[in-house]
Amino acid sequence: MPQSLGVDIGGTKIAVGLVSADGNVERRIAVPTPARDGADAIIAALLGAARSVMAGTQIVACGVGTAGVVGGHGEITTATDLLRGFGGTPLAARLAEALQMPVRVLNDVQAIGLAEARLGAAQGHESALIVAVGTGIGGALVRDGQVIPGAHGIAGSVGHLPAVLRQGRICSCGVPDHAEAYASGPSLEAEYRRRTGEALDLRAIARRVGQGDIVARAVITEGAEVLGAAIGGANNVVDAAIVVVGGGVAALGDVFFEPMRIAAEREALGASMSVRLVPVRFGPDACLVGGGLAGLDAVS
Repeated sequence: MPQSLGVDIGGTKIAVGLVSADGNVERRIAVPTPARDGADAIIAALLGAARSVMAGTQIVACGVGTAGVVGGHGEITTATDLLRGFGGTPLAARLAEALQMPVRVLNDVQAIGLAEARLGAAQGHESALIVAVGTGIGGALVRDGQVIPGAHGIAGSVGHLPAVLRQGRICSCGVPDHAEAYASGPSLEAEYRRRTGEALDLRAIARRVGQGDIVARAVITEGAEVLGAAIGGANNVVDAAIVVVGGGVAALGDVFFEPMRIAAEREALGASMSVRLVPVRFGPDACLVGGGLAGLDAVS
């Protein structure tokens, strides 16, 4: 079975592996992302890992899922300071030249959507809204197994919809009161710290819920309800058949998922109230698998 090089570029690590059409990943490695050192350093780290993984193999293409907004030619049109100096990088062209193979680049949540639509939680559904809740909140649309990027590569960006709460919290994009400013991991941690004076990571806050901490439950529930409302409203626009949610925050389980589901259903219109919100199948590998599938698409 032919394989492609799958790549997942995140703010803290770059993962690479050999991906086959059935979603199997082999020879996976991860290296730290030199996020503060600019595009050249990021590409150098990626290529070093890629050459290690590809040694002695016959790879037909490369597919990348990356943080940032991706243009129609695989260029990074914009990126936040999470990847400093990455915006404006012709990533697909540079990798194709270095690796001497076809390269396709997607946004990371678009790559997750590709994996989940073809092989994962959205398989068998005509359309899906994909949401990733972690350090930020990203989204993507897929239909008939293909990503729908939209006119500017941002279709499905649920995290940047207006939040139902209007408390002046600033989103990572610089705009106040987006859903991301209330429901991302750092936002939940900051709100717990504001209410209690304790600086805890999100998993510790979630454990506090199980110990009866009413503030911890209130903070997580509030963030989940803000995101759920945004998802429900978004799906009134796109009318997807299923909503698939992943990322580190969603991995908290029912403590986050249940209030999110209830809020989404409350905002839903008519029959869309029956649309299921489900977790990703591929977990943290979803972006890597989706990148690999995108690479195989480039030579199909």
